[in-house]
Amino acid sequence: MGAEKLILISDVHANLPALEAVVADIAARGLAAAPVCFLGDAVNMGPFPAETVSALRALKPAFRVRGNHDRYISAPPGRAELERYFHCREGADHADWTAAALDGGAKAWLGEAPAAVTFSLGGAAFRCFHASEESDETPLRTPGGPVNLLCGHIHSPYILPFEGRIAVNPGSVGSPLDGDPAAAYAVVTVNGRVSAEIVRVKYDLDAFAA
Repeated sequence: MGAEKLILISDVHANLPALEAVVADIAARGLAAAPVCFLGDAVNMGPFPAETVSALRALKPAFRVRGNHDRYISAPPGRAELERYFHCREGADHADWTAAALDGGAKAWLGEAPAAVTFSLGGAAFRCFHASEESDETPLRTPGGPVNLLCGHIHSPYILPFEGRIAVNPGSVGSPLDGDPAAAYAVVTVNGRVSAEIVRVKYDLDAFAA
């Protein structure tokens, strides 16, 4: 039996050009047929929410979970909660703008994703969630347990071995916070054991900023 591949995408944040660059890179690597796991936060912070949701839906993720920003749009927690999270009125204003830019179908797609999913691939077990089991806003602290862990939220990628398994954070497609502006995603390989690779993809940042 050959190696099984899994694509991890997270934290796109309405950055359509970055997502398009990642999708093109996946195809160029011959991985277009590999299942995709989307770890949440399709929208907020970027200028293309409707287009980004449409592009993600077209990918038909085999597995996906709801991010905190997806929740803010699909089930708005109220102005005070948004200002608390963003630490400013402008973040809440942008969330309001994002919600107005999305139709009911897009909001429903964001909201219907579960908080966590467990699945198997190539004989290996995986558990995925946006930030941690406890909360979609609280980052994973110390990985443990009987399955491999997949998460996003912190916008900084890592591959962390633990107890014979790994925890993988693919970083952010649309808004990296690790000092490298290139879009980030990950490729997980299951071939008797589980391994992963973080991939960075450059795109036209000046055009996106404009």
